[in-house]
Amino acid sequence: MRGLVKGMLAAAAVLILTGSAVVPATAQEQPDPLTPTIIGGVDATENYGFIASMQGNSGGHFCGGALIRPTWVLTAKHCMAGEVPSGVQIRIGSNNRNSGGTVARVRRWVDHSNADTSLVELTAPVTHQPISIAPVVAPGSTVRLLGWGATTCNPGGGCGGAPTNLRQVDVPVLPDSACGTGQWVICLDNKDGKSACYGDSGGPLLVGTPGNWRLGGDTSGGPAVCGTARFYYAELQGSVNTWINSVAGPDGPPPGNNLALNKPATGSAACNANEGAAKAVNGSVSGGTTDKWCSTAGTKSLQVDLGSGHALKKLVVKHAGAGGESATFNTRDFDLAVSPDGSTWTTVTTVRGNASGTTEHAIGNSARHIRLTVVTGAQSGGNVARIYEFEAYA
Repeated sequence: MRGLVKGMLAAAAVLILTGSAVVPATAQEQPDPLTPTIIGGVDATENYGFIASMQGNSGGHFCGGALIRPTWVLTAKHCMAGEVPSGVQIRIGSNNRNSGGTVARVRRWVDHSNADTSLVELTAPVTHQPISIAPVVAPGSTVRLLGWGATTCNPGGGCGGAPTNLRQVDVPVLPDSACGTGQWVICLDNKDGKSACYGDSGGPLLVGTPGNWRLGGDTSGGPAVCGTARFYYAELQGSVNTWINSVAGPDGPPPGNNLALNKPATGSAACNANEGAAKAVNGSVSGGTTDKWCSTAGTKSLQVDLGSGHALKKLVVKHAGAGGESATFNTRDFDLAVSPDGSTWTTVTTVRGNASGTTEHAIGNSARHIRLTVVTGAQSGGNVARIYEFEAYA
């Protein structure tokens, strides 16, 4: 995409400010002048574990964001203008902006020099699953937008308040030339009046399918009256993604060796003789639908002896989707625990509402043994555990 011009954003800010009657609660918690909201959408149909609500210290939402690393949230650059780290908190991993998930504190942020994108560093890692950057956002494709922005906006002035529950809408991607905005942006169609609006700035544009989403952009700007014209998101591909990796570290598998690889593993009774616990530590997800640990036992747990104690930094679980099965079979609810001796266990992560095929969990525990306990085996509440790999990194 070509050119997000600073002057254009300033002009858009004037249009939106004069086209709405939003009254700020505080300097930190007012809707940003450029922040669009979800118009023509519906309540979120999934639990988006990477979703982030940028908030003032009293919990007032002012922008959206997305967790891209355990200690980094991506949002719009204009969202962070005028803020200070001590005045911002971020609720991560909950579709409800007032409850659930994890409330994280902010260490600092780094702005891109041209794109309307900022990377916000947390003071400590969170255990929610980050989202990866999409390699491309293709014109003609349909993308999904998420946000807590206003759901109504009147041509005569005035927009509705921010909803408590996350909203989503699917819209078409237009060619670069359709918005005339130049480099750094993705142009989106307001077909049927669907759009982002006030309060959605910084929120994610998603590429992919349920359970396999990638982050394509962050909400940047649009018309004074939401839904009446084309609008745009800051793109994250190419040189912007290179910048993201330089600031937040590379995406992909954790560094170092998988300490659980081919180590002794035990698990609850297997579905079949060729789907035992050893399949979850063999380093493979491409051996077909039996290349996994599968169990229908009442209590479904998988335990690995790493052979010696390690200062563990991350656990990785590869669910059904990672092995090529339907994302509807990804483990929905599960717990992770560690132990120095296999007898005394400490729960390090409790996950509820997961939909991803691969989940990464930052921890900081010394242990020799790791354990996964499956509470709900599939998205629909099924009783079958399907784990393709259980990995540990120091």
